[in-house]
Amino acid sequence: MDSFERVISSFKNKHVDRPPVFPHIGDHAGIKNGLTYDIMYKDVKKASKAHLKTLNLYGYDFIEIQVEPSFSVAEACGAKVNYPKDKNPWIEQHVIRSENDLETLEVPDFMETQSTKVLIEGTQILADENKVPVVAFMTGPLTFSLQLMPYNELLVQFNKNPQFVHNLILLSVRLIKAYIESLKDAGAQILIICEHDVQMLSPRLFKDYCLDYLPDLFKIYNYNILHMCGKISSHLKIFADYLKNLEGLSTLNIGSNVDIEITQQLLDYKIGIAGNIDHIKLLPTGHPEEIKMAVYSAIKRSGGNPRFMLAPGCEITSDTPIENVKTFVKAAETYPN
Repeated sequence: MDSFERVISSFKNKHVDRPPVFPHIGDHAGIKNGLTYDIMYKDVKKASKAHLKTLNLYGYDFIEIQVEPSFSVAEACGAKVNYPKDKNPWIEQHVIRSENDLETLEVPDFMETQSTKVLIEGTQILADENKVPVVAFMTGPLTFSLQLMPYNELLVQFNKNPQFVHNLILLSVRLIKAYIESLKDAGAQILIICEHDVQMLSPRLFKDYCLDYLPDLFKIYNYNILHMCGKISSHLKIFADYLKNLEGLSTLNIGSNVDIEITQQLLDYKIGIAGNIDHIKLLPTGHPEEIKMAVYSAIKRSGGNPRFMLAPGCEITSDTPIENVKTFVKAAETYPN
C-alpha cells in the first residue's frame, strides 16, 4: 500500500497493511534542516523543501506545511505577531479587546499577509508533489478565540458576558472556515482541528463553547480529525455519544493521558482513534527501544482496528532527536502482527 491507499482505507474502516503514521511535524522539519523558526513563516520555498526532505527522511504518511498556524491567521486578522529566529512565534498584541472590535473585524485576504501566504502556497507545493496526503491544520473555534483575545480577558467574559463569548466564537468560525477553504483550494485533502484548551473547561462549557461549533467546520473536507490535548478522559466519558454521532468527524486524536482501547469502546468504534505516544518526554528524551515498545503497546491497545492511526499526543518538538522519530515511524512497520 502507498500512503494514499493506507490513509483513505483507514478512514473508511477498510483493511490496512499497517497503521498510518500521522506525526504532527511542523517546525521540527525546519530546525532539522538548518532553518530558523521564522523562516518557516517567511520563505515558502525553504519551508516546503524542508518538509519534503523530512518526509523522505522519516517516511510517514501525512504532510503539512505547519502544525500551529493560528498565530499567522490571527496576524492576518490584525494581531501583532513576533517571529523570532530561535523559538516559536507569539502574539504581542491581540486584535480583539472589546465587543466593538467584533463588529469591525472582517475576514481578511490571507494572501496579503506574508505568513499566511507562505502557508497557503506551501500547501500547494506539497500537494503538487503528490507524495502523501496533505493536511490542513487549524486551531478550533475555542482555541482560536483565545488567540484573538488575551486569555485572562476572555476567561473573565465566560461568567461576565457569555453572549460576547459566543459572538466571538461565531466570528472565529467564520475566520477558520475562510482559512481552511483557502488551504483546500491549494490542495489539502484532510482537515485537522486542534482544540488545545479543553481540559481547562468544565464539561458543560466544553460543549457550549467548543463542540457545538464544530459541525459547521466539518462540512468542508471529506475527512476530518479532531485533536484534543491533555487530560480529557472525563470529558470523553460525558460526550462520547455526541462525538460518535458528530457528522463529518472521522478520527479523534488523543494524547498519552487517554487510553486508546477505552476510548474506542466509549465511541463504539464508530470513529477512528489517532494516538497516543508521549511527545513531551518520551519522544524527545526516551531511548529508541522505549519508543518502539510504546508504539507496539499503542497498536496492541487498538486491537487491530483499521481506523487506528499512530500519532503523538501533539506536535513533535524541534529538539526531538532524528533517531527517535525514525524509531517512532519504523515501529509501525515492524509491529509483529
